[in-house]
Amino acid sequence: MKFAKLMSAVLAIGAVALAVSACQKKEDTPGPAETMGKQIDSAVKNAGDQANVAADKAQEKVQGTASEAGQKLDQAVANAKDEAKNLAQKAGEKIEAAGQKIQDAAQDAKK
Repeated sequence: MKFAKLMSAVLAIGAVALAVSACQKKEDTPGPAETMGKQIDSAVKNAGDQANVAADKAQEKVQGTASEAGQKLDQAVANAKDEAKNLAQKAGEKIEAAGQKIQDAAQDAKK
């Protein structure tokens, strides 16, 4: 009976020791899946950052191109206005000349 109590005590102590050792926190070394997951997260973040930089550069280029196009359009409109003004001036001069000829012809017809 003493042997049975002793064995029971040893088994109980062994069970407690096993339970305590199983509950202890393992070292914080990540496993291969966790390491791979962190690498994937890092790669996705880097790709996102690079995409944002590329998008910003593209937007700046589009804005610059739009600004240049706007300036060229403004210049074209200004040139068209100047040309229209010149054509109107020339048309006015020709109309005046034609009117003068009509007046001269009318005066010659009165004589």
